[in-house]
Amino acid sequence: MRKNGLMSLAVLTALSLAPAVWSQGRGGGGGGQGGPQGAKQRGAGQQQGAGQQQRDRDQQRLRIQATDWQRDQYRTCTQTTDRVRTQARQMAQAAKGGGYNNEEFRQQHARLQEQVRLLQQEHERFMQGLSDDQKAGVQERIRHMEQSRERLHTQLQAMEKELAQADPDRKRLQEQSREMERVMKEWQKCYREMGAELGIEVQQ
Repeated sequence: MRKNGLMSLAVLTALSLAPAVWSQGRGGGGGGQGGPQGAKQRGAGQQQGAGQQQRDRDQQRLRIQATDWQRDQYRTCTQTTDRVRTQARQMAQAAKGGGYNNEEFRQQHARLQEQVRLLQQEHERFMQGLSDDQKAGVQERIRHMEQSRERLHTQLQAMEKELAQADPDRKRLQEQSREMERVMKEWQKCYREMGAELGIEVQQ
């Protein structure tokens, strides 16, 4: 009897411990993924992903890096943009000041038109010299500059129409000149951002 009792007790003890052992075994298996080893594997995977993203960015920068010719053309465009902006600012000041003269203002307008024409030529030459990858990298700047160019033409035409009057409105000419100056300021900003993306200059 005693022997049979001991055997029964041993069987009951084994059965009672079985769920805990089974649970521990499953938990141990899960620990391979959720424990320190799993965290290490996830960390390694994240590092590999970040490294691949950095390599992709480096390759993209190399594809859109500007050539020496593009750098020279870019500087020509920025210098011409600055001249147009300066001319527009001078015209706004002339329209505001007491020394305003219709004929002199018309001459300034003719110079401004010529500078804008040169700017467009230089800008088109610069755009044509960009590769497809470069254009894709700065497409947002290109789109914004195209919109600004339409505003520039609108102001030039409005100013030309006003100057055709026998007695042009000085305030209207002043505002048109100011708007042209603002457009050129936007162009300068777009060129700076474009230059930074093409590796020509550092973004301020």
